[in-house]
Amino acid sequence: MTLTRRTLLKGSAGAAALASLPGCGDPTPTLPQGGPGFRPGEPVPWRNWAGTAWCQPSARLAPADEAGVVDALAQAGPGGVRPVGAGHSFSSLVPTDGALLSLDALTGLGEVDDGARTAWVWAGTRLGQLGPMLEGRGQAMPNLPDIDYQALGGALATSTHGTGTRHGSLSSFVDALVLATPGGELLECDAEQNTEVFQAARCSLGSLGVMTRARLRNRTPFQARESTRFAPIEELLEQAAERARQYEFWEFYAFPHASVGMEIRTEETDAPASPPEPEEPSALSSIRDLAMFLVQLGRPGVAVLDSMLAGQAPSEKVGRSYRVLAHTRNDRFHEMEYTVPAEAGIDCLREILETIRRERIPVVFPIEFRYVAADDIWLSMFEGRAGASISIHQFNDLDYRPYFNQIEPIFWKYEGRPHWGKLHTLDAPRLAERYPHWQAFQEVRRQLDPSGRMLNAHLREVLGA
Repeated sequence: MTLTRRTLLKGSAGAAALASLPGCGDPTPTLPQGGPGFRPGEPVPWRNWAGTAWCQPSARLAPADEAGVVDALAQAGPGGVRPVGAGHSFSSLVPTDGALLSLDALTGLGEVDDGARTAWVWAGTRLGQLGPMLEGRGQAMPNLPDIDYQALGGALATSTHGTGTRHGSLSSFVDALVLATPGGELLECDAEQNTEVFQAARCSLGSLGVMTRARLRNRTPFQARESTRFAPIEELLEQAAERARQYEFWEFYAFPHASVGMEIRTEETDAPASPPEPEEPSALSSIRDLAMFLVQLGRPGVAVLDSMLAGQAPSEKVGRSYRVLAHTRNDRFHEMEYTVPAEAGIDCLREILETIRRERIPVVFPIEFRYVAADDIWLSMFEGRAGASISIHQFNDLDYRPYFNQIEPIFWKYEGRPHWGKLHTLDAPRLAERYPHWQAFQEVRRQLDPSGRMLNAHLREVLGA
């Protein structure tokens, strides 16, 4: 978000005075941080970005090429093997007592078709590196997720997505891929060869083997203008479907307890790029104690918070698409995201906001709302239906569980499907009800990995293996 401490405090004269009041503490208990420590002579322990998952692997593998990936899979010990990317999944997809297999050496572009605007991309490539690479070949990804720190392979394995009713997840941009299987094969998959593996592997949670590269359908490079404005939350809720049709990329943030939200709309433009923005501390971290204090005051405090938010001037940013669609996130946090049917999204969000206010849940982290197009990928959150993706967050050093536990059943009520890379509590029987092609995926998984060498404890729970 473009919100900074300086601009937020400027929104209300009363807010600056309140910032100096004593007792602006957050009563939410902190979440103990854990994980194994380093032991000389053993592989380095692993921990994800949010600190929600960790492990002490028996080995760390970093093959230099595709053949090395096949060899690594064949030589992995009895503890199995898990691929690892940038570590931006909040769920426990990676932790293993076996081997961690990194594709950090498999990066960059492979074969590029200028006429068809497709490009083979190695799975270890970070999304943030990919934009300039593709632009150098006259291409750009049609859309990007909110952050671009992820490795391509991990983003595809979890159907990571951006926003916009005209765009599916990143997995929907894939028209071919190569999968290194636990049995030592390299399978090239697309709509005409190994088609069932293709349908399963575009969103596989890394349970079928290791995707080494994928061919992406791209478009021509473009300049994008992002416009941000604060508006009454009721206005954003009532106009959401219309605004999402009007703009190619559209989303909004709802502020818990407040009556103001923030709209972000992005569209293609010929305007020149904006000057670089100065580096400033994140508003969320630097004013969170103040915001929590205001929430605890009840209506008078919330009125001040509304004044702070409503006082923000609209902002605008113009630049290459890959610099505008993805955002910098300086706050570490925990995240839960569910995708509900698009037509149920606003009702679901309304119930979440009403619950937060009624139960006086102590949270100030904004809630993100996005629309995503339907696809036909078996384990995609958007399979067979357009979706409204709703993300709730809590700061990294606070215990997210009381908040998430109260909100998650609301997602279930609206037939929500959890983001595979984010926190949720569903197991295989309940997940199977949400995916029409669940059994077809399981059959492909058992064929490719009959002994479950690609599974860890988390995947055994969510896949029922």
